[in-house]
Amino acid sequence: MAVRALHLPHLHPGGLVGAVRARREASRRRAVADEWLVWGARPQPASPLLAARAAELTSAKMRRQLAALARQIIAEQSNPRCRAYAFNRPAIRQHLDLFIALAERLESPEPVCVQGAARAARLLNDGGGPLYDPRRAGELGPTLAQALRELDVRQ
Repeated sequence: MAVRALHLPHLHPGGLVGAVRARREASRRRAVADEWLVWGARPQPASPLLAARAAELTSAKMRRQLAALARQIIAEQSNPRCRAYAFNRPAIRQHLDLFIALAERLESPEPVCVQGAARAARLLNDGGGPLYDPRRAGELGPTLAQALRELDVRQ
């Protein structure tokens, strides 16, 4: 009895590799845009990457996601679900009030400045940042405070 290969075009290795590469490139481009936005670049129509990323970072959906991450960090200080990933717990405990303020600001209906949203996103998502790296514990409070200040929309 002969076994025939099952043809699944959506799982073709070339298509899968291409999809992974495209996703990695998109992630790299978002990181570059975030870096520019954190440093104060202003999104302009001539820069579709910055404009698109700024719109994404300040959207209600992204703000809810970032606030949920901050709330998860707050909740897991008292009852960690998993100790396998290493939050910088002592530094987080020291700055819980800033995490609460960050979550509340992101959840508020008031508009936010893209620079603060980019800084908050980087802080909450960067596995090598002060949220995770104990050697960078001293940066956590100042980075949180700066993100909170920058979230306020500039006139």
